[in-house]
Amino acid sequence: MNFVLIIAIILLASIIKGITGYGFALIAMPLLVMWFDPQQLVPILVICNLIASVFIVLQKKEETLVDKPFRVMIASGSIFTLLGVLILSWVSGQTLIYLMSGFFILLSLSALLGLQFRARLTNLSCSIIGAIIGIITGSISISGPPLALFLHSAGVNNQKFREVFAWFSICSSVIAVAGYIIAGMITTKMLMHVLTFVPCLFIGSAIGKRLNRFLPIPIFKNISLVITLLASIVLLAK
Repeated sequence: MNFVLIIAIILLASIIKGITGYGFALIAMPLLVMWFDPQQLVPILVICNLIASVFIVLQKKEETLVDKPFRVMIASGSIFTLLGVLILSWVSGQTLIYLMSGFFILLSLSALLGLQFRARLTNLSCSIIGAIIGIITGSISISGPPLALFLHSAGVNNQKFREVFAWFSICSSVIAVAGYIIAGMITTKMLMHVLTFVPCLFIGSAIGKRLNRFLPIPIFKNISLVITLLASIVLLAK
């Protein structure tokens, strides 16, 4: 019974990930801690998120979704993730979490209430945003809320939102997994769990892709904003 529930949770998280490009850990983490130790669960979910993101970017596209400004943002974010790790060694991680989560909650509520923030997609603006998100990712291990809010303010469509998120997740997850390997936190048992979840990750990403194409933009936007709001509240609660 526990195995069936675990598989169902992974599938649900994969579908949400497949629709929006993010939210996998937000859905899976609070539910799976009933059966997994957090120190084991975090690396497992990071690897699963990486695999799900790879499935998303490998799916057939009708057009190029990640153009130059977003490639600049992803590269900038990857580089500045390392700076975020250094900042964490200087400033209390809990202080950063309180400040960032409170800020993201305010922005998410503002967007849900109809306040509009418009961002211009230039190489410079995307490099600055990428650097900010990278620092946040490296310091508190959260990239979803700030990236989601930026993509909404830039007015991107459902498919581009999903694709950019998947590529950003790949870059940040690779860095995180490398850190886990260096720290000796990856075990054979954890990898076996990941292999068990791979079919769910594939099926969920495929279902999510179909739902993404047919969701009206306003509904998609509200779903992703609610996920962002929930992620921020969970982050604050921690």
